[in-house]
Amino acid sequence: MSGSGGPDPVSASMGGIPAGARAELAVSAAGGRHEDLRLNLADVRDRIAAAAAAAGRAAGELTLVAVSKTWPAADVVVLCGLGVTDFAENRDQEARPKVADVTKHLFDSEVSAVSPPVSPPVSPPRWHFVGQLQRNKARSVTRWAHWVQSVDRASLVTALSTAAVVHGREIVVCLQVSLDGHGVDAGRGGARPAEIPALGDLVAAMPGLVLAGVMGVAPRDVPARPAFAGLREVSDVLRREHPEASVISAGMSGDLADAVAEGATHLRIGTALFGQRRGVP
Repeated sequence: MSGSGGPDPVSASMGGIPAGARAELAVSAAGGRHEDLRLNLADVRDRIAAAAAAAGRAAGELTLVAVSKTWPAADVVVLCGLGVTDFAENRDQEARPKVADVTKHLFDSEVSAVSPPVSPPVSPPRWHFVGQLQRNKARSVTRWAHWVQSVDRASLVTALSTAAVVHGREIVVCLQVSLDGHGVDAGRGGARPAEIPALGDLVAAMPGLVLAGVMGVAPRDVPARPAFAGLREVSDVLRREHPEASVISAGMSGDLADAVAEGATHLRIGTALFGQRRGVP
């Protein structure tokens, strides 16, 4: 499912990239970081292909979403040049300038002329928001995100719909399911499985939103596969009324094979691509 793409209000609101950011883009594209990312990406793609083969699936069914939170725009530009199309962020205040920098570098001829060449993608990258989202941030997030994967309550659905209409955009939505067997994990968000059908109905009825499917994060310190099996069951229930909602976003660097075995379509990979996560001030 491709979601919304192409130049949009993100492009229209760009300013110039500061000199320091331009230098960072140039260093990452030209130096050893490019090779690190290339090798990491090759390894991740091999792991995805192996997991798909073990599950009797085609690797082409799976979408790699590079979780670029805390990493610079320069890394995103490199991965775009290596064929990655989807990126995820979890903090609006970090993502907004990063999206601007990436778009400016890839599609502004003046910037590209002073930086090492990077093969541009056929279309701009798709940006996914994957963090907990407050209603008062909906308008800002819908300026740059094409997908919001962490929708878990009716009030957020309404806020996103209103913001999408204001901006003239179409936002692709995944419903985040709590996979904590003891209830909702307050630190990770997510609706209870029993709440998902009604939320799906609401999203499907709202202007400016497209219901894509479900998203889940495996609980900490327990085997991931049973949780992903539960997410697949929730997906099956949702698709009885909304057969087009076929996305299952599940699996990260440490548990992607379990997610693929349980039907994941979108894999959110951070550490295996970028390295150990940087701290956030």
